[in-house]
Amino acid sequence: MKKKLLLTGSASLFLLAGCMPSLDQTEEEVIVVEETEEEEEQEYVITPTIDSPDSYYRNVLEDGTYQRSEARGSVADAMNNRVDIEHFELGLMEIASGIYDQENYFFQEGTHLPSDLINSWLRRFEPEQTDEDGENDTDVEDEEASDEAVEIDEMAGLNPPLGDEGDVENADDLEDWEVMEERMRSNPLVLSNIKEQNYYVGSEEEGVRLGGMVIGISVRSVYYFRTENDEGGIFNHEEPVDEEFALDYAEEQAQEMLTRLRNQEELADVPITFAVFREEPRGSIVPGEFRQMATVGEGETEIGGWEAISETNLVFPSSEAREQQPQLSENFLSFRDELEDFFDMPLGIVGKGRYKDQSLDEFKVEINLQSHGKAEIIALTQFISSRVGQAFQMQAPIYIYIDSVEGREAVVIQYPDEDPFMHVYR
Repeated sequence: MKKKLLLTGSASLFLLAGCMPSLDQTEEEVIVVEETEEEEEQEYVITPTIDSPDSYYRNVLEDGTYQRSEARGSVADAMNNRVDIEHFELGLMEIASGIYDQENYFFQEGTHLPSDLINSWLRRFEPEQTDEDGENDTDVEDEEASDEAVEIDEMAGLNPPLGDEGDVENADDLEDWEVMEERMRSNPLVLSNIKEQNYYVGSEEEGVRLGGMVIGISVRSVYYFRTENDEGGIFNHEEPVDEEFALDYAEEQAQEMLTRLRNQEELADVPITFAVFREEPRGSIVPGEFRQMATVGEGETEIGGWEAISETNLVFPSSEAREQQPQLSENFLSFRDELEDFFDMPLGIVGKGRYKDQSLDEFKVEINLQSHGKAEIIALTQFISSRVGQAFQMQAPIYIYIDSVEGREAVVIQYPDEDPFMHVYR
């Protein structure tokens, strides 16, 4: 049989309609790849190219269907807020784009790490149980038992073990639940999420194959946990997680992950990039930041070294923003005053600046309205479009979102050296 690879361009998607630049889509190209007679004919579709200032990977669709990761949603609750979850996923794509170019590589969600495996890795490591003689329960002479031991080892938790009761100071003077609190506080769960992304390459000669993998490792900045006393009372606790300790621990576990991934036959020779993301505390309105990354080449089994990632998120207005970016802080306050004068009432306006390598990468402004009419929304959006270029003169994209209790009402986007464009939702 033959395997068909249907290429329909490169995917840079913009999910807006209305006042926006024209979009040019490339023509389809069909590549037929010879396969063995035993294999069924399968068509791989690459999502199309749409020209826009934002650039994203094309997606690999199998028989025209988007392939969702089995693990999607299964570990989302482990991260503390939605902005972390979204930035974690998109940030991995950005990191990948510096390694696997978007012209020749295609994206697909992870398919090699199922949800039960990831959830097992996110549990605490538990030493193997021993019998009364101190011998391992597993009989290594038995082939089936040996295979089972290997499987258990591959599923072993990667978070720190809980530790012994004897490690707790003055444990004899504490209630059992108080001892448990101290054990948990002293041994926080460091890893909160593990995400797999796959990057495929395709050609007339080779067909579609896995060309690279990115593994995201999220670590906590605060460990939130609960204890219950003998009367059934529930106590909520939080313990800061030292950043240096968390990053060092992530490095160690990345090496363990690499060893386990290389044991999968289909991943034995695939280049793998690891990226470590540090979450923000619960309730933060800005996402966490990627701190470091490492890449291993085809067939390599050791991580040679880690590269620091410079990424910072600032909220406007804030004392931190005033200290680090005084000019932008002043411009933001002036812009806010202009909008409130136009609307003749206070508005909920928040700015979010994302910096990479000390340079502004993007700037977002969120405007929340309590009451409005559609005519007011149109007038406000037009006014913002006329003022944004003068208020913020920067070489970074600016996204201004206008929201109400009913949802998103309008958006204004200004790209460097281009006229702003707007869209009002109907």
